[in-house]
Amino acid sequence: MTATPSAAGLRYRPEIDGLRALAVLPVILFHAGFEAFGGGFVGVDVFFAISGYLITSLLIADLRHDRLSIAAFYERRARRILPALFVVIAACIPFAWAWLLPSQLADFGKSMIAVALFASNVLFWREQGYFAADTALKPLLHTWSLAVEEQFYILFPLLLWGLWRWSARSGRDGRGLVPVLGALALASLTLSQWSVTHTPNAGFYLAPGRAWELLAGALAALLPASGRASASQLRHLPGLAGLGLIGASALLFSDISPFPGLLALLPVGGAVLVLRHGTADTLAGRLLAHRVPRGIGLISYSAYLWHQPLFAFARAQSPAPPSLIEMGLLSALSLVLGALSWRWVEQPFRRHGIRPLPNRASVFIAALAGMAVLGGSGLVLHRGAGFPGRPAATGTMGQVEQRLAINFGLSPECEYAFSLSPACTTSRRPDTLLWGDSFAMHLAPGLRAGPHPLDLRQHTVSSCAPLMEMGVTGLGRFYDEAELRNCTVFNRQVMAWLRTRPGIRTVVLASPFTMFADLVVRSDGSTAPPSPQIVAAALLRTVAEIRATGARVVVVSPPPTDGSNLGQCLARSLRDGVGRRVDANPCDFPLAKAHHYPNALMRLVSPQVPVIRLDTMLCPHGICETRHGNVILYRDDGHLSIEGSRWLGQRFDWAGQVRAAAR
Repeated sequence: MTATPSAAGLRYRPEIDGLRALAVLPVILFHAGFEAFGGGFVGVDVFFAISGYLITSLLIADLRHDRLSIAAFYERRARRILPALFVVIAACIPFAWAWLLPSQLADFGKSMIAVALFASNVLFWREQGYFAADTALKPLLHTWSLAVEEQFYILFPLLLWGLWRWSARSGRDGRGLVPVLGALALASLTLSQWSVTHTPNAGFYLAPGRAWELLAGALAALLPASGRASASQLRHLPGLAGLGLIGASALLFSDISPFPGLLALLPVGGAVLVLRHGTADTLAGRLLAHRVPRGIGLISYSAYLWHQPLFAFARAQSPAPPSLIEMGLLSALSLVLGALSWRWVEQPFRRHGIRPLPNRASVFIAALAGMAVLGGSGLVLHRGAGFPGRPAATGTMGQVEQRLAINFGLSPECEYAFSLSPACTTSRRPDTLLWGDSFAMHLAPGLRAGPHPLDLRQHTVSSCAPLMEMGVTGLGRFYDEAELRNCTVFNRQVMAWLRTRPGIRTVVLASPFTMFADLVVRSDGSTAPPSPQIVAAALLRTVAEIRATGARVVVVSPPPTDGSNLGQCLARSLRDGVGRRVDANPCDFPLAKAHHYPNALMRLVSPQVPVIRLDTMLCPHGICETRHGNVILYRDDGHLSIEGSRWLGQRFDWAGQVRAAAR
């Protein structure tokens, strides 16, 4: 996210600043939750292409005049990137301390360390997908793109310098750069496309699969100009086509689009068309050079830095999700703060000779000191486990979060792999098998509640639906092939175990099967549109295999959810003492707003398999309760809390219902 060059002997192009506005606004509106900009994340790809174009233009100008200094290059990057970044993160710390739960504050500290090391893309890759619900509460999520750029620019100037020297010695005068960089870009694009289906999180976050986007901008800077400006009206078409490709990507893509991969060619190709052909004498260039988009483009880096913390803290602070009007106002505020940051932070620090950074050495010393303070502060928050002793309205932050503890069922040992651990059974002779994913795990406390609890054996793996066929255990947009293989192996192990256990009289299956709302993979590897009928047929075939062992089957539906993080809403209510009365809970929601995919699936299988419906327990009068009196029922966007599972299991006699349904 580099500024349009002007100080290195390159002609200033105001239309490129306008293009930056076209990149930053969709990103902000996407993160704000405006559904019309479901593909707004492509703005980052446009930024990558712009950055590659501008940085390469600067480096090539220096190489041609034999004045390239790697130290000077990194000084410019430090002056450009770090001051505003440090200011924004420093401003985040008091709000994180006041509003984030201990685990969230500890994660915030870890992300501060990663930002200081320019490795936040690696951190977020290891944690979860970009489009997962919890990422909306991560104030520094957006810094992954800065990390990608900085990792790229550690090597790129050296590569360009080496290629230039080689090209000069071979008498090509720089002409050898294009085929080499083109080959590298093609290799990176190939890796990116492979990652879409094999390791989507890695493909999204990591630099090797993103390098081609920056190299596309670099190639746009290196390719020779087309010659004299044309007076034909056709000269307007490439730039307008580029704008159309970017706009269409932002409006038509969504979080289930197979991205980046080949699909990213649209926004990146659109950016390249504008960079190459959207010049001042074209309609696209004139539109982008207008003072409004140009002004937004000038402040785009600072606005980009501010927007995600504003949104994350608004969501963390409010018991109910902020409205679109509130998010729109925060979007506007990010531009205001971006303008202030650009004027009072970015601009002064980019000038040479200013105090207290009068020279290159002082810039590097200040940069290292700032990163050390940033990383050290993050280490304190992380090692302090988010300081759970901070006060909350109903006790301490630790006590609030403890009530939303992750529910592993009988034991954490039962979550990740097929386990015969004694911790995963409640009896030496269990007669009931609990099989499924995390939505089976959260049933265990309730199935053990009441005067006559079930004798359980638990076999569960997160995000692994209890289906035997690999063709439909293909998981969705953000699950890779390794998880698919592990899930398939796990389910086969459970079935093999069940065939050798005649004492298991009942099998309880539980999963929301929502991974199939993204993609269903057939056995031949092709894909099909999401279909409850396909999953229902696979589930019934699995039921038939279970019944062949002599066991009976009961399916438990997932709790209703409106898609928001209900656990976080309840935690904020506890933290602030909001809605302590039963009739004043801001987290309850109408059943009519609940997601319908699991319900459609349950209706399809219920004629042939007994189904215990949790929505009838949680939403008896059309309003779904998330808390009953002092009992917190949910822990996140769909799972029951431990206390909620126990309370529901005892009140509605889950154990008795399972026994009755299996007769």
